[in-house]
Amino acid sequence: MRLSHLAVATLASLPAGSLAFAPNANGPASTSRMSTQMFMAQENNDIVSQARNGVLSAFAASMIFLSPGPIMEPANAAVPTTPAKPEVVAVAETKPAAKAAPAPAKAAPAPAKAAAPAPVADPLAAEKKAVDATKSAVVAAEKGLTNAKKAHADANTLYSKANDNAALSEKKAVTSKKALIAANDKLADAKAKESTGSLSALKEVENLASKVGAAKDSLKKAEVELKETKAIKADAAKKLGAADTVLANAEKADVTAKANNTKATEKLAKASTSLAKQQKKDAKKKAVADKKAKVEQKKADKAAKIAAEKKVAAEKKAKAEADKKKAAADKKAKEIAAKKAADVAAKQKKLKELQAADKEAESKAKSLESEIARQKKELEKMTMTK
Repeated sequence: MRLSHLAVATLASLPAGSLAFAPNANGPASTSRMSTQMFMAQENNDIVSQARNGVLSAFAASMIFLSPGPIMEPANAAVPTTPAKPEVVAVAETKPAAKAAPAPAKAAPAPAKAAAPAPVADPLAAEKKAVDATKSAVVAAEKGLTNAKKAHADANTLYSKANDNAALSEKKAVTSKKALIAANDKLADAKAKESTGSLSALKEVENLASKVGAAKDSLKKAEVELKETKAIKADAAKKLGAADTVLANAEKADVTAKANNTKATEKLAKASTSLAKQQKKDAKKKAVADKKAKVEQKKADKAAKIAAEKKVAAEKKAKAEADKKKAAADKKAKEIAAKKAADVAAKQKKLKELQAADKEAESKAKSLESEIARQKKELEKMTMTK
């Protein structure tokens, strides 16, 4: 700005009869006019160029001074005729952040479904199993004994019948043998009488011989029957002996099964009594342990409550300190922003003043150009009249 003012003031202070406006007296008129015109044109161009360069230099210097960063402007950029409106930098008032609403307390998670407790092993399972097994053995032994008794009874009945039949057959055989002997004796007597030659005696012999034959047949039949009934009796006796053995074994098995059942039952009763005593003893120990655990849990709950209260207090204190530091930081930021806004406003005001001064310098330069043009015309007229 000072350079442009200096250029304008220097040109304005030149007298009308100075070298810039004086004619050349040594040469002809045409040469004088040409020289004068060239000189004035050259001088006019130099002055205008210097004035423009001065205005641009002043404007560029002011922009560099006011601008936060470098402004890339060409050296011969035209100066805007309308000054730009100063930008108003709005500085938002920094307000302390609103306190965040406390997060809603999380709902307590639904308690997981308790898994089905694992089946507890029965400490008397082995004893109970033994009792059940011996009971089954007793039932089986009793059934076997019943069947053996029935089979023995059937075998005994069969043997009795076979024995009776054999006795009857033996009796029949004895009777048939006696009858044969008696018939033989009679026949012998009849034969003794037959020697007399009597016809009746001969008929008697024939009749008795026929009876002896019948007695022999009867005896033979009785002996066969006796043999058969004795065989049946022997077979029945054999079966009865086997039934006796089976029955004896069944009775022994029944006695053994019942003895085992009694033993298993007594063992179960003894184990049950021992278990009851042990369970009573364990229950007493558990009651003592539960009472002790309850006391320890109460202490732990109290300690946890105190720790939770301390944690809440510490968090509250830390939050208060954080809020205090944040408020101080917000205040400081607000002050810095206000100071920066004031500085920007002052620089914008300075820029506006410089732009106004540059506009005035440009106006004077244009006025000077007009004056120079006017004086050139007058000079030309003066040269032409000479």
